[in-house]
Amino acid sequence: MRKLFFLAFAALSTQMLTAQCNELFISEYIEGWSNNKALEIYNPTGNAIDMTDYRLERYSNGATAAQDNQKTDLTGTIEPGGVLVYVLDKQDPDGVDFEAPVWDELAEQADIWLNPVYEENNTMYFNGNDAMVLRKISTNSPVDIFGVIGEDPGSAGWDEITQNHTLVRRPEVTGGDTQAVDEFDVLAVWDSLEVNTFDQLGFHVCDCVTSVEEARTSQVKAFPNPFNDRLDLLAAQPIAGVVVRTLAGAEVLRPATNGRRQLRLDLADLPTGAYLVEVRLTDGSVTRHQAVKH
Repeated sequence: MRKLFFLAFAALSTQMLTAQCNELFISEYIEGWSNNKALEIYNPTGNAIDMTDYRLERYSNGATAAQDNQKTDLTGTIEPGGVLVYVLDKQDPDGVDFEAPVWDELAEQADIWLNPVYEENNTMYFNGNDAMVLRKISTNSPVDIFGVIGEDPGSAGWDEITQNHTLVRRPEVTGGDTQAVDEFDVLAVWDSLEVNTFDQLGFHVCDCVTSVEEARTSQVKAFPNPFNDRLDLLAAQPIAGVVVRTLAGAEVLRPATNGRRQLRLDLADLPTGAYLVEVRLTDGSVTRHQAVKH
């Protein structure tokens, strides 16, 4: 059943490209252990977007309709090229079993918490076998669909990929899947990461964004600069290694890179001042950046 996930990469289906950099889409899907559940929504356009015109819907276990308590109107504003991270609202540190709190690492990335009480609204209680829809309210049309509405994921086999995984939309995907009944080729458009991976939240690499074009020209972009607690790296090809040093040359950080094109450096423990960030790419090229911590 898995063979449908490994179709030639050229089979990036046309429905995935319906909207070219002009509408929101889901950029990251987290279905982790217990209540570690989150969706990241990305704005590929050049304008800020008010999220009050959008809602999330959950179509559970092959259902053809979402119940009223499986729909959540969204809030917030997403800046151009930015994201909002919506996380299941399980913050109580004393919760157990179905009320267990989300992990601290995920809580730190949350922009907006949703659906604290299951009986009142369970939109965010997906567990890998539900289709999730991002719908524009004013037009009553889906702008992105994760999964297939009306399809039992077990019979299709894609729940093996979506359950207990973090999925990140590939950079070449520039719009959402708006066809509710088309084949769901998970690995054609999503990168699959280990369960409970949260360090890719809060930013997204997409071919729509100017910063990505800049990264392809200069190989690596480091931002924001100056920075406070974190520095994001965006590269034109996989990153083979990173070293952060003081201006005097003392090494202060050498993080794992795992061949990613995007990497977030946690520099909260460093004192204010200037640092040198050396980035080595898989082709052997090396770029060096001076970054200043406030």
